[in-house]
Amino acid sequence: MSEQEPDEEPTPAPEPPARRRTPEQTRDDTDRGWGERPDEDEHDRWLREQRPPHWE
Repeated sequence: MSEQEPDEEPTPAPEPPARRRTPEQTRDDTDRGWGERPDEDEHDRWLREQRPPHWE
């Protein structure tokens, strides 16, 4: 009589490493990254535009 090997489940293949998604825009690819400063008066200008009519 020949000896039979026990039924073993095949070992699953390891999962591939997760791919890292690259950002659409890097920090260096912005105006601030290039050293440009935002318009500092822009907020003040917006506040003046939003001023209610009864303040005049």
